[in-house]
Amino acid sequence: MKKSFEFIDRVIEAGIYLFVFFMFLTKGEGVRNILIFGNFGLWLLTLKYRKNLNLLKNPVSTLFWLTIGVSVFSVFFSINPLYSFLELRDEPLKSAMLFPVIATVMADERRLYRASHVMFFTSVLMVLVGYYSYFMHDIPVLKPDTWLMHAWHNKFARYLCTFLPFAFILYFVWKNTILKIFFSISFAAFVIALILSTSRGGYVAFFSMACVWAVYLSRVRGFNLKKAFINIILSIFILGALSWSLFPPVRERMSKLPEQLSTINQRTHAWLPAIDAFKEKPLSGWGYGNRIFHQDEPYKETDYKKAPPIGPENTFIKIMFHQGIIGLIPYIVLILVAIREFWRNTTARSGIKDYILVACVSVLVGNYILHSMLAVLYMPHLAVVLAFGIAATGVNEDSRH
Repeated sequence: MKKSFEFIDRVIEAGIYLFVFFMFLTKGEGVRNILIFGNFGLWLLTLKYRKNLNLLKNPVSTLFWLTIGVSVFSVFFSINPLYSFLELRDEPLKSAMLFPVIATVMADERRLYRASHVMFFTSVLMVLVGYYSYFMHDIPVLKPDTWLMHAWHNKFARYLCTFLPFAFILYFVWKNTILKIFFSISFAAFVIALILSTSRGGYVAFFSMACVWAVYLSRVRGFNLKKAFINIILSIFILGALSWSLFPPVRERMSKLPEQLSTINQRTHAWLPAIDAFKEKPLSGWGYGNRIFHQDEPYKETDYKKAPPIGPENTFIKIMFHQGIIGLIPYIVLILVAIREFWRNTTARSGIKDYILVACVSVLVGNYILHSMLAVLYMPHLAVVLAFGIAATGVNEDSRH
């Protein structure tokens, strides 16, 4: 039975790598669903043999389950309960299946090491597709625009910022000089791709991620934190000046920033009606499901009367609108507690466990706090980041996979 368990566990491990590879690809929804449900089914079959299930009961995991539970609970207060119930099949269900599988199966340093490689090479693929689209399709901003992957520039920047902190781990673990050179060239291409995407939210997220890594490295390697921040800021100014001079789309986007600040690039056209609608049902919100945001009913008693023409463009406002205070508070606490717990579990040893934890913290700060204020992020992607963090906290435990 032990051999059967180990074989199934390796199948699940391979399935996780495949899911990470297909996570952001346009073509692959069917494959992703098969991997999510298939891995979860195999995980349930081996549940009684797993010795690290306590990872699913720590503060971060508890808050994650609470957040999922609130999504389910909000169905009872929805203006369209049947629709809200059916919508649970997407983000909440997939998140609930991904989280425990990754958190327990990946709680091993070698597996986390392999996962960082998968994220690096997936980033290489995404960026290559982006460059191909940029040069061959003659589009003004760098974004993937092919049958394999298609994403708007802001979404592409978020995807890239999700994987870059994990890819950065290889800079510390690769010792071969040729591999170091390959990594350096690749990472430079990643940063240039991010610049050419002209995603200002992506810029802010990347800057915050660099700051998180600077704080960590100053602590474990004795770097002068003040000098590190000065170098980061100088690098930003140099890259900004070069981008302004060499890339007209970047110059155009940045020159529009002052005039767009009043409406945050028209995002307030959705935020203000959503906030007014929230005031009508502040406790429980209007019900789970994107379609409810675009119905007129929640806005009838507000000054706007009708639904906004665009989506919420803010993860926190979206949750507040759909699930009210009972949904927003657990979500915010989940992010903050995860940052605290992951950071607290880092040590001065500088192993793969610590690098994964720092990567998770940087993604949570950059994407799920800062960039979330300008875009709606997909819950299963958050589940993956949290699960890898939980897995990293459990690598020293007795967890025979």
